Amino acid sequence: MFNVADGSPVRGGDVVGIDIVEIARIAGAVERHGERFLRKVFTDVEITWAQGLRREYEFLAGRFAAKEAFMKAMGRRLPWQEIEIDRDQGRPLLRFRGETCGEVSISHERAYAVAVVVVAVNSEQ
Repeated sequence: MFNVADGSPVRGGDVVGIDIVEIARIAGAVERHGERFLRKVFTDVEITWAQGLRREYEFLAGRFAAKEAFMKAMGRRLPWQEIEIDRDQGRPLLRFRGETCGEVSISHERAYAVAVVVVAVNSEQ
């Protein structure tokens, strides 16, 4: 739904991005850099959801992996704050610049969080 070259909405084929992250890496970044790290990478909504969770770092690591996977699918670095992993009836929902733009699946296993993103792009470009 977004052109990989400029981020504009388009229609066409699909691209896939995947990322895996150590949960301890995200925990370490939060412990070392605190709010500065959180505000750079996560939206206010994501931070609010994570606060008070028993598995806060697991939650954040999953969102981090999803954002990285989206950037890989798009083929370039994007501002972290423009990517939000929202929720829709318990399912993760990928938003880019406020618009739903693809499918995301997040999973956790002891030490790791992994995410897969599928984004529709213009196959003519």
